[in-house]
Amino acid sequence: MSKHKEKLIIIDGNALIHRSFHALPPSIQTKKGEPTNAVYGFTSVLIKAIKDFSPEYIVLTLDKKGPTFRHEEFSEYKAKREKAPDELYSQFPRVKEIAKAFGVPIFEKSGYEADDLIGTISKTTDGTIDKIILTGDMDTLQLIDDSTKVYTMSRGMSDSVIYDETAVKEKYGIGVEQVIDYKALRGDPSDNIPGVRGVGEKTAVEIIQKFGNLDNLYNYLEGKKEKIDKSILKNDLDNVFTERIKNLLIEHKEDAILSKSLATIKLDVDIKFDLEKARFGNLELDKILELFSELEFKSLLPRVQELSKKETKETSANKFERDKSLFKYIIVETEKEFNKFLKELKKQKHFSFDTETSGFDPISSELLGISFSWKADEAFYLVVAGEERVDKEVNLFNYSNPVETKTKSVHPWLEKLKPIFENKNIGKCAHNMKFDMKVMMNNGVNVLGIDFDTMLASFILNSSSRQHNLDVVTFSELGFEKISTAELLGSGKDKKTFSELDTELLGIYSCEDADFTNKLYLKLSKLIKKNNFTKLFNDLEIPLIRILADMEQSGIKLDVGFLKKLGADTHKKLESIQKKTWKEAGEDFNINSTKQLKVILFEKLAISTFGISKTKTGFSTSADELEKLKEQHQIIPLIQEYRELNKLISTYIDTLPELVNEKTGRIHTSYNQTVAATGRLSSTDPNMQNIPVKTELGRNIRKAFVAEEGKVFVAFDYSQIELRIAAHLSGDTKMIKAFKDKVDIHTATAAEINGVKIDEVTSEMRREAKAVNFGVLYGQGPHGLAQNVDISYARAKEFIDQYFDSYKKVRQYLDKVIEQARVDGCVETMLGRKRLLPEINSSMAMVRKGAERMAINTPIQGTAADLIKKAMVDVYDFINIKYNKDDVKMLLQVHDELLFEVDEKVKSNFTKEIKGLMENVFKLKVPLIVDYKEGKNWKEME
Repeated sequence: MSKHKEKLIIIDGNALIHRSFHALPPSIQTKKGEPTNAVYGFTSVLIKAIKDFSPEYIVLTLDKKGPTFRHEEFSEYKAKREKAPDELYSQFPRVKEIAKAFGVPIFEKSGYEADDLIGTISKTTDGTIDKIILTGDMDTLQLIDDSTKVYTMSRGMSDSVIYDETAVKEKYGIGVEQVIDYKALRGDPSDNIPGVRGVGEKTAVEIIQKFGNLDNLYNYLEGKKEKIDKSILKNDLDNVFTERIKNLLIEHKEDAILSKSLATIKLDVDIKFDLEKARFGNLELDKILELFSELEFKSLLPRVQELSKKETKETSANKFERDKSLFKYIIVETEKEFNKFLKELKKQKHFSFDTETSGFDPISSELLGISFSWKADEAFYLVVAGEERVDKEVNLFNYSNPVETKTKSVHPWLEKLKPIFENKNIGKCAHNMKFDMKVMMNNGVNVLGIDFDTMLASFILNSSSRQHNLDVVTFSELGFEKISTAELLGSGKDKKTFSELDTELLGIYSCEDADFTNKLYLKLSKLIKKNNFTKLFNDLEIPLIRILADMEQSGIKLDVGFLKKLGADTHKKLESIQKKTWKEAGEDFNINSTKQLKVILFEKLAISTFGISKTKTGFSTSADELEKLKEQHQIIPLIQEYRELNKLISTYIDTLPELVNEKTGRIHTSYNQTVAATGRLSSTDPNMQNIPVKTELGRNIRKAFVAEEGKVFVAFDYSQIELRIAAHLSGDTKMIKAFKDKVDIHTATAAEINGVKIDEVTSEMRREAKAVNFGVLYGQGPHGLAQNVDISYARAKEFIDQYFDSYKKVRQYLDKVIEQARVDGCVETMLGRKRLLPEINSSMAMVRKGAERMAINTPIQGTAADLIKKAMVDVYDFINIKYNKDDVKMLLQVHDELLFEVDEKVKSNFTKEIKGLMENVFKLKVPLIVDYKEGKNWKEME
């Protein structure tokens, strides 16, 4: 392409929309359930192409509904193509809206396909500009020439590929002028273009390489050598194909000619194309903002702004000025300003606030400021960074060189704010209250009167949404684009810390946070009430904020010395396994390199690949695939052991000591209330819910978590809680009886489905029954069960059939849940938590089946999550009344288990009381059973 020519992007709309729809997950949708994955993919690729090519012109081409001239030529054209799902068709109008907002003209014409419009536009502009065809398939490769390239997506939507004449030759082995001849022979199943039956991809390429085109081929077959291009006659034409292929080519000549005609893109469609009207640059940012708000495309907005070639009110550089002009944001720095502010604050019965800190760790970070808002468009930012103080500590043996330590004093304004924050009758709201609460806690202020958290509210209202941060929620709920942290701090080498920011910039940013948190509070509090979430929100989720904050603040002690010794021993063992693996391989190689591992396993050692999944780079070496090979060669168990040890070393043994807080000497995890759609808590930095337990090394990692001197760990665990909830919800009499009679439910199930007595159940029967019991709760079918238990599909199906024959009401319950979910578009837990499932009515079977599994699992797993949360609230309230805070601390929640650090002197009474309390937190049709264990370290309680 010429460097100096202007560029035109021609978008193959239908191909790109279809590619996006099938490449991106159907879970990309608005909170109202509108599918948006195709629109998102289309928009994302459009933005990327604009950024990559900086075009002067852009046009969008689309298919027009109805038959085309190709249908007239061949009535079976595209006849075998399945009707696209409604979820795809519904997104076309949105794509058009996006195009119009970007100032991109749209071309459609009855009787023709988008490819024909692309060909015509490309031909019309020959010699004047360079063209890039943006598409999702390979149909337009035939249009490539000196001034035309094809830009398409590969690996789903993550990578892009540019095809010119050379790239086509390298990829397919034929020239761009031969693409339609290739299709004439090979056909195109997706469009029902017949081609020559029996001629595959490889054969078609070989024929075209030798004969050049269809005319030369048939002139040769018909003995008309004088009509064959002389350059072709130099090839060895007599040995290109077998007699069978020759006969097929002759027999299906008409099909080949027809196929070439169908595959040929028109270059002369009667359309009025005005290049100047396609000039790009007239972005309607306000319209794009409105559209992106409706579609919830927050992540794409910054990328759009980069494309704007003029300053607008929405560019990041002007957001601070925008806020200063639109809102009343006041920076409070002097004593006089503070006293005036405090006078107003004392009048309020409710306010929203936000803290600004030097970092993202509430324990070690310095408090820089606090913003407050109680009235729309108004907020105050208090500068409360403490003054630095240098203390000199004299060493007893070295008087002349005292050690200097720098600390920050607590700002005096905090003492005056403390009575307000600690007044439980004054309501307080924040976005991610737990963080702000911990910040204040570490500055001597206990926040009471917490009555709302806008992040939690967003999650409760739509737990299926992946993002609930303030920027996203503000954008989706209020249509306002806030100043982002990235815009505030910058990026790359110029990136600043919060401490380095200008006071006014940080103040406006923080005021905006408090202001829009307050605006969200006013809107979301009404939605919580309207959707009947008040009890769940106020009685469970809000009280849990304080509990989790206390748990995180308490942390858990780690025996670093023990873990380092364990690490040294494990590293030695890893080296030993590595050497054994190399010996089996006959050479040294990087075991962590899948590329090198494939060569060793499948080439050098020639291990059979029968039944092994294949990826784009060859046969898979994933854990599941290696498990299939473990009996074939003794190198496989070594690789499995190496991987397991290496993962434990990198994830836990080497990492955990680095997470010990310098101030406290303990590990402080973070619990997340707004991640799992079922309502389950998750844990990060580190993930305490995933500390291994199945292997001896995993258990030894747990041994590094220890109780303080004079204290002991006590853990309480709900026994088979999800199965008990399933028995309650289904009302199945056999299952209920088993629990009431205190019979092991897996043994009881094994007896039922195997037709034997309880005392005749073998360990293998119980193992299989356990897999069925839990598999049913997760909507697992015969295929999944067969893989899980390592039995045949037929045996797995028989198990499931026998299970439902024994527990008939469980089957009825599951069917009813799915049926009701189709009507309501959601499922609900016993405490009223809802999970939206618009996909359950999808016309796509795979999507619908996935939603059905969620519908089955969520009421059970979600109710179990609610139950443990209710237990946490009840237990926390109880121990705060009954026990000294130093004597009992709730440290961890691991799914159905609570771990406490308890003083030895109160342990006996505490254990009995908590067990009884937890067993009575819910009233079910079956008894709740809580098991408990104690130990000086976490391993002792396994």
